[in-house]
Amino acid sequence: MSVNTPTAEMAGASPQRQRAKQGVPWGRIAAWTAMGVLLVLTLFPFFWMLRTALSTNADLVSGNQSLRPPGATLLNVKQVLGLASQEEITKAGTATSANINFFVALRNSVIVCTLITLGQVIFCSMAAYAFARLRFPGRDKLFFAYLTALMIPPIFTLIPNFVLIKNLG
Repeated sequence: MSVNTPTAEMAGASPQRQRAKQGVPWGRIAAWTAMGVLLVLTLFPFFWMLRTALSTNADLVSGNQSLRPPGATLLNVKQVLGLASQEEITKAGTATSANINFFVALRNSVIVCTLITLGQVIFCSMAAYAFARLRFPGRDKLFFAYLTALMIPPIFTLIPNFVLIKNLG
């Protein structure tokens, strides 16, 4: 419906505009494609973890790397949760890992991760406040040393810690 009457134009109504035809939005298509590829790359390790959990030990040892496990089974999940019977475990050949206490390990992991996260947030907040608000001698050199330490890859600090713990027994 077109509004071209003199009364409508005088009242401030503009004539309807035609939308300009645009070409194919290649930039938007490329952005969505890149996000899709990144999504697949991000989620693939979780898919592989699930695939491995549903595989039998024989399938894992055989080296079959198909995306679908050939002999999918829930025995591994049942064993970890403590729901598998001893004869199922023996029949599958995984008797060496029969007494897994999953929920105790999960509880310990949650406690350790929570304490580490809380400690990091508290102490890093205090350090950030000190560097941002307080002026003290050597502040810039200390901040430079802190930033330099952040640039060291964690594997370089992990090896000496491993050797130390090993030597401590």
